Amino acid sequence: MKRDIDIEIFYPYPPEKVWRALTDSEALAAWLMPNDFKPVVGHKFNFRTKPRAGFDGIVYCEVLELDEPKRLAYSWRGGKLNTTVIFTLTPVSEGTQLRLEHSGFEGLQALMISFIMDKGWRKKILPISLPKVLAQMDANPNVPLAAAGCQ
Repeated sequence: MKRDIDIEIFYPYPPEKVWRALTDSEALAAWLMPNDFKPVVGHKFNFRTKPRAGFDGIVYCEVLELDEPKRLAYSWRGGKLNTTVIFTLTPVSEGTQLRLEHSGFEGLQALMISFIMDKGWRKKILPISLPKVLAQMDANPNVPLAAAGCQ
């Protein structure tokens, strides 16, 4: 049993700005989770969130691919998950088309988790949290994102 998440969404910002939100540790923390991300292939980093049953609250990641400002891929391991996240940015008129592929959900437990994560990516993170950070980057470029209350 296997399932992947595949979502496309439009942002009215140039690819370079969306790329910064995906690859700047402070921006990434403001819309996703606190982290020690660095945009370097092979860099191992963590996302940190609230622990839950069977999950210590740490997502263990490694940058697998980096093609600025077009494509970013990293592993995503935590609890019973061993998955991959890929962001693909395509310039379109008036902005950027972002495609998120979160793949590798195998087994019954991972399948159930994939439905929860799909809802998070689709209903909150990509349409609400990330655009809030992108807008804040425009409105107050000198204010630290965490201080702006974007998380």
